[in-house]
Amino acid sequence: MKPFVVLDNWHIDQPHTRFEVALSNSQLPVKVYKTNRGEFPDTLEASGVFVGPSVSGAYDQEPWIAREQDVLRAFAAKNIPMLGLCFGSQLLASALVGPEQVFKRPNRETGYSEIELTDSAASDPLMQHFPKTLRTFHWHGDEVHASHEDMVILARNENCGNQVWRWINGPVWGIQPHPEMDKQQICQFLEKNRAWFLSEGKDVDQMIARAEDNQQFSLVFEHFLALVKPT
Repeated sequence: MKPFVVLDNWHIDQPHTRFEVALSNSQLPVKVYKTNRGEFPDTLEASGVFVGPSVSGAYDQEPWIAREQDVLRAFAAKNIPMLGLCFGSQLLASALVGPEQVFKRPNRETGYSEIELTDSAASDPLMQHFPKTLRTFHWHGDEVHASHEDMVILARNENCGNQVWRWINGPVWGIQPHPEMDKQQICQFLEKNRAWFLSEGKDVDQMIARAEDNQQFSLVFEHFLALVKPT
């Protein structure tokens, strides 16, 4: 049986998130690769691929990033379902659509806000069962442009024109916000990075006090994994 491939792009180990819970519940065989340590699949035999977040940028000139983009293009050529989250979304866009698709924002989108689903979401297998608006947690300084003929924009908001997108040439999706984090993980994340958020002018104590669970959007992982066919 082909494994489900997780490309773990974090530089340090992270706690298990809602994605890992959904993946465990799917009972798919899984292979995890620590990409920034030079770990990559030695075969393209995979049932599906998850491209995880990172503190790096898709445009960074690091050997592992260039190699990962090559791997993503190879998986895409085999029509393997892929889902990218935050940096993972940006890396998929850079690899499959072009490096010019990813840009650095003038300021970060941080905290909770709603995203609005587009009309295209109504027929999308990942997004079609959600309401018109979803509330979720954001933390990103880079973004994927919302204007390319090879992309279908599935969700946006006033701060970011491309919150969720689908590639038109295969089963590939990118998600910019962080539905994988539950309330406890978000609070821990805010506390761990308190100094940074304070430097950005954020009231960390207020953000922690107002933290939300936002479990609804995390169902997107179950929707994606339902498309993965173990063979």
